[in-house]
Amino acid sequence: MKKILSLLLCGVMAVSMFASCGSKKEEAPGSSVPAADPVPTATAEEVFAAIDAAFVDQFGDLGATGAISNMPMDVDDTVLSEKFGIDPADVESYKGQIAGMMTNCDMLVVVKAKEGKIDAVVAGLEKGKADQVTQFEFYPVAGNDLRLEASKIVTNGDYAALLMVGVVDEDAPDFTDDVKMAEDAFNTAINDSAK
Repeated sequence: MKKILSLLLCGVMAVSMFASCGSKKEEAPGSSVPAADPVPTATAEEVFAAIDAAFVDQFGDLGATGAISNMPMDVDDTVLSEKFGIDPADVESYKGQIAGMMTNCDMLVVVKAKEGKIDAVVAGLEKGKADQVTQFEFYPVAGNDLRLEASKIVTNGDYAALLMVGVVDEDAPDFTDDVKMAEDAFNTAINDSAK
């Protein structure tokens, strides 16, 4: 009887040892699955407004009313598709302005792409930038040549923006800081909306 009891006890110990070695990790009571990364909720209009506000804060004393101060013309569906080659059906929201003066190359366009469409949006913004370079590269009035050189396209998740901006506040302007300020406002508005 002792032998049977000993064998039975050894068997139980072996089974429990094998069970503990191959068991999956159990969640402790009350623990939860880690939350997914927060998703930004800002619209393109809100991001555009943040960039505009940064320019007013920085250059309001020079008369800046936003990032595009020279007769700003709003980008609509027709301009979005014809000038930038962006299908309005590929975007969740957008806001853009182009300088209405023929002597100024300024453009600020912010787009929130639909899921999976960011590459198409960026390609469209690159097309718009290239066309603007072709139109203004030999017309350096008001620092257009330097503004074109400093301009860039930035992305953050499903958001993209063409930043061709800058305020002339000296004889030999450098628009790198202005574009950086616009990029910082772009990222801050998006990232803050995910908190």
